[in-house]
Amino acid sequence: MSRPLVPLLFGASRCNGYIRLRPFSTTRVRTDAAREAEKAALADEQARIYAQFRPVVDAFDAPIDMAVAYGSGVVKQANKTGPPPLTDFIIATPSARAFHATNLRQHPSHYPLYARLIGPSALAWMTDKLGAGLWYVTMVKFGDLEVKYGILSTATLTRDLKHWETLYVAGRLHKPVLTLQVDPSLADPLAANNRAALSLALLNLPEQFTELELWEKVAGISYSGDPRMSVPGAENPDKVRNIVRGPGVLGAFRGLYAPHVAGAGLRWADQQRPGEPEEPEEAKQAGEAEGLEWRGAGERALAQPSSPEHAGSLLAALPLRLRQRLAAHFRPTVAAALLSRQVAAERREIRERRAAAKAAKGSRALYDDAEFWQRVAAQDGFVEVVNNEVRHIIKRPALAQSVKGLVTAGFSKSVVYSLAKFKKWLAGRKKK
Repeated sequence: MSRPLVPLLFGASRCNGYIRLRPFSTTRVRTDAAREAEKAALADEQARIYAQFRPVVDAFDAPIDMAVAYGSGVVKQANKTGPPPLTDFIIATPSARAFHATNLRQHPSHYPLYARLIGPSALAWMTDKLGAGLWYVTMVKFGDLEVKYGILSTATLTRDLKHWETLYVAGRLHKPVLTLQVDPSLADPLAANNRAALSLALLNLPEQFTELELWEKVAGISYSGDPRMSVPGAENPDKVRNIVRGPGVLGAFRGLYAPHVAGAGLRWADQQRPGEPEEPEEAKQAGEAEGLEWRGAGERALAQPSSPEHAGSLLAALPLRLRQRLAAHFRPTVAAALLSRQVAAERREIRERRAAAKAAKGSRALYDDAEFWQRVAAQDGFVEVVNNEVRHIIKRPALAQSVKGLVTAGFSKSVVYSLAKFKKWLAGRKKK
């Protein structure tokens, strides 16, 4: 049984015919009757959207470890008009070959002719080795729903969640989605992915910022290096803003990141600082469960420490691949050590700490050194270096996957799908 990860939009799972819910209180004072009414309304909405999209997953005989529905067809965006969009799904499978072998027999029409001819082994190789590791099928019908679904191996998904190898699927899961099925083994990688996203967002924010600004930074990570954002007709330039301001999405972001905000050094800007008088006991209890007591419509100001120690801890919480790239950029070089006594001293100190860690059978890598990241955080312009590395991770796989998608969908479907995206872009331009 998969456990729920986020209320409302992320992690709906059935238990004896009901949707299991997490606590979701969002105001300081609320009557029991109001709480129960809101809980009942939330349960009804969860049940409705789950019942609408779960049959798509049930329609597959192929093995599935995780299935999520995402995009504007599931998570409603602000300023969204026009015909209903395709419903997007991501499906993780323990074996891409086994999935394609079964799916070719069950749903052969989902594949273009050449894909049916080359067989499951070749399809599995193309799935895993090209682009961002997905095979996309578009414009297929499941009942009344028109669907686009991407297939990837669970191993590919896990690597992206933990290490941000491409940030293609990991970036989509930074935002609220509807979880229809998830294997318990993916719970820790999913949580690690969200902790890293929160850390990167905070690095890009000042000491004080609004809650909506925080979620916009989180939601914008996966688009930061995506070439589609700069191609007319590929994506709406206001997409990030519209995602965060969609109906019900604010509560979903709060639930998704509630387990991580307490450990990120966040507080409300109007709360007392250390040494000031404490809040009333009832106020503390109201926010105790989730680390922060969520109130308002996202306009309330949050605050974080402005010290290099705090920024260094955020850098140290980034995924391994990104830390390795940053360590290579900021590591003191031999050439710099010849010109600067300070750099030479830093190189000696780093070597000594790594030798001591090796002797103690501890971490020997520079990218695990907390003091190193504090020094990086004290340098001017380090955030832009971080962002450049994130864009570099995203750009090539996103471009390759876009080209791959044209091949996997087949020529005619690709043309129709691209024209539909261009019409959506034109509609968005006319509103401005």
